[in-house]
Amino acid sequence: MLTNKNIKNIFFYFLILFFLTEQTFAKNEYYKCPEKINTVLSGESQYITADSIIGVNYVKFSGLSSPFKRITVKFKELGSNNSAKKIIINKQVNENSIGYEIFSKYDDNGASVENTYNFIKLNDTYAFTRKEFYWSSNNQNQLKKNHEYESSGRCLKIEKEEFEQESVIKTAIKDNDDEDIDKSSLKSKKIIKGERSIAISWEGYEDLILGNVKFSERDLMGIMVFTLPNDGDCIGTYVLSRKKGTWSIYCENRDVNASGILKWDNETGSVSGNGKDSEGKKIKFKVAQRN
Repeated sequence: MLTNKNIKNIFFYFLILFFLTEQTFAKNEYYKCPEKINTVLSGESQYITADSIIGVNYVKFSGLSSPFKRITVKFKELGSNNSAKKIIINKQVNENSIGYEIFSKYDDNGASVENTYNFIKLNDTYAFTRKEFYWSSNNQNQLKKNHEYESSGRCLKIEKEEFEQESVIKTAIKDNDDEDIDKSSLKSKKIIKGERSIAISWEGYEDLILGNVKFSERDLMGIMVFTLPNDGDCIGTYVLSRKKGTWSIYCENRDVNASGILKWDNETGSVSGNGKDSEGKKIKFKVAQRN
């Protein structure tokens, strides 16, 4: 039978174990991620334009050593003196084979805002894609007309103090980290453009979809366009690591979104991927290798 002394000792050891476990699970990492718009799906304006850098995301990953990883994302507009806006607050992430996916929906002064982030692990940092949908019945603020766009960028690891202070925006790929961000600095000198054969198996289509996909790629982040039989064009974005990546598309005529993961062969350029559309239908595809 356990004595009171034994019970106290067990309780004491349990507290120590709990404390050590909490310290392990509490591992945090901080990043800043300059963001560039790739594709404007609707509502292009002076503020929302393709190929423009619109600001920086300040990101905090919490509990990275635990199975319950969480994320906080703040966004600060380029050149703004205001505090960064909180997009996601301590929300649990959905982990996949290449990183994390997070969806957030909130109200902003009567407007409805939806954001989907995908963070792709690249060695000791991340690349990311973001899709934002903003709708408001009150369009008095011309900078915030209804819009929908897809964007991407790469992240630079920072200290907690910089995350909290939201310091001057700096690019993630410059050698001199003391310089302010330059819009041209996130544009690689090497742009890869091309067109390849693609085969798509899309639940709901009886036959295999065969066609061509056009793409424009820079720094392993690209834009793609392909056509569905009798359903018009689909446009989308993708982000690659060395062997894996993520993709997302929007097909206007069908008014359907789709996203998923992909694998690619850096030597041959061949790509295969899978995912689901916004109606839950499965998609598989394969892109031919380089000629």
